[in-house]
Amino acid sequence: MGRNKQYVRLGKTNFLVVDLTETLRLRTEVYPGDPKPKRQIFSEIMKTGWEHYIFTLGDHNFHPHGDAPNHQNPDMPDEGFEKFNLGWSFNSACMIDLSNSLEAKLIEGITHIREIKREHLEPYKKQLLKVGAVVIRTGYDKWLEENKPHSPENLPYLHRDAAKYLTSFRKLKVIGVDSLTVDKPGQHDSHIALKDRLIVESLVHLYDIPKNVRARFDLMTAAVRIETATGGPIVAYAFIEQKKR
Repeated sequence: MGRNKQYVRLGKTNFLVVDLTETLRLRTEVYPGDPKPKRQIFSEIMKTGWEHYIFTLGDHNFHPHGDAPNHQNPDMPDEGFEKFNLGWSFNSACMIDLSNSLEAKLIEGITHIREIKREHLEPYKKQLLKVGAVVIRTGYDKWLEENKPHSPENLPYLHRDAAKYLTSFRKLKVIGVDSLTVDKPGQHDSHIALKDRLIVESLVHLYDIPKNVRARFDLMTAAVRIETATGGPIVAYAFIEQKKR
């Protein structure tokens, strides 16, 4: 097994678990203009007997991270990241992989699609009707993993019609992507359309979800709830039940 996936046994059931979460590093590339993570020594073990650091982090520095409604909806200032309790953490899910679509382009050795359109999602209507979460892979997860600098004109995003289409599926609670944002830089349409959902951005290792289960698997998107924050860390795992032979 690779470092991003492992077989585990929970109760009487065996699962393949794929880790969709990346280690947070001080050198992590962030959205252009955002502050990078910093670490300050609070206590040195040779002086006090214990080591203690203070980390200064933006609430959108993590891969993955979630967006709260107050992030880009001025009419929802009291809807912070603390709202995403256990009711949002465990869902059946499907994955839509657009990384090899005709519109995908090779940029600096990584192929990904930039604009996610409604017509990309419509063929998956049957799956979307049955699940509580959808994960859309553009191929940008590999860009995140290689920690390449980001540029606004290169970031994948959901076209507003695609975001509105997803809202037509009432069971969908979680919308996940492998981009830093669901919106085209400078716009807010997709965040506004999805304000009642948990938006999970910057998912990684999505290619490790086996192709034969992408129509239906179990997804954990557990939020580290921070009161009043506009976003925060998400711990994300895909659980694939291993059928007995």
